[in-house]
Amino acid sequence: MNWFLSEFNIRAWRLIKNYELVKAADVTLIYGQKGLGKTAMLRYLYQHGGQDEGGILADALAFARQYAYAAQDNKLNQFRQRYRTTRLLLIDDLQFLEGKVKTIEELHYTYEYVIANGGKMVITLDATLPQLGFLGERLASRFLSGVVLPIAVPLVHEIERFLAEYIHQKHLLIDTEVLGIIANRTDNLADAMRIIEQFVEFAELLQDQLSLQCFHTYWEYEENKGNMAIEPMNIIKIAAQIMEIPVEELVGPSRKPRVNEARELAIYSIRTLCQISYPAIAGYFNRSHSSMISSYKKMQEKLTKDLELEKIYHNIINVFQV
Repeated sequence: MNWFLSEFNIRAWRLIKNYELVKAADVTLIYGQKGLGKTAMLRYLYQHGGQDEGGILADALAFARQYAYAAQDNKLNQFRQRYRTTRLLLIDDLQFLEGKVKTIEELHYTYEYVIANGGKMVITLDATLPQLGFLGERLASRFLSGVVLPIAVPLVHEIERFLAEYIHQKHLLIDTEVLGIIANRTDNLADAMRIIEQFVEFAELLQDQLSLQCFHTYWEYEENKGNMAIEPMNIIKIAAQIMEIPVEELVGPSRKPRVNEARELAIYSIRTLCQISYPAIAGYFNRSHSSMISSYKKMQEKLTKDLELEKIYHNIINVFQV
């Protein structure tokens, strides 16, 4: 399925489908929560015109990696020649640049060159609001000066309609009640598709039909498995439980010593077990990535001196059988 049009994304899709390089704004920013088709939109634009214009499609992390490799290998001239002279630059997942100061500066200069040469940019951001403060005031103001389009969270009936179209294209015979249940338990298209795919695999494994009863069995199995998955929220829940602190308080603004210590322990455990970036961890605690680094280092030092705390940490690790 290349795209899905409904009320929640109609403005963004109309712009993408009717995009004309000459008439377009210098910068177009499309934002919304994860799993609503922003990446699909960029791919569509690239495949239907952007490629012919010599455009470039890259996610923010790829841009950052290519810049780092170019700097390391003394190939910045080639890197800049490619990105700064393009007619259309499409950058996905802008949020992953948070904390990457040098890459942000490079992107700023890239923007200036692209626009000065008559080119255009289309960028996406996983966020409920178009908050670009992590880019710095100058670049943020430039990106917000063009067209800014939100993608809303789809309603239940929109997700259900999407799934009906999806299984039709996949030639799947699934109980319609199942689609309603999935639509009520998800808030984005990507998760809804993932559940369908996993349910199909589960039913095939059991050699069962895609029935309502089979789906309930699948869902119970996934819930049991999910509670022990090595994921940040599961680690936060276990840390809160062991430290006897409510999850809401652990991820909230409280600065009580006991809460702070539990929070630091959770952050340290997430970084150790999940191997994800500090900006990604920061999203779970509504804090800056620098505070995540600080919390990690504090807990790292405490664990070398506090045997009781080290025991608690190993209890968390043991829950996930690592």
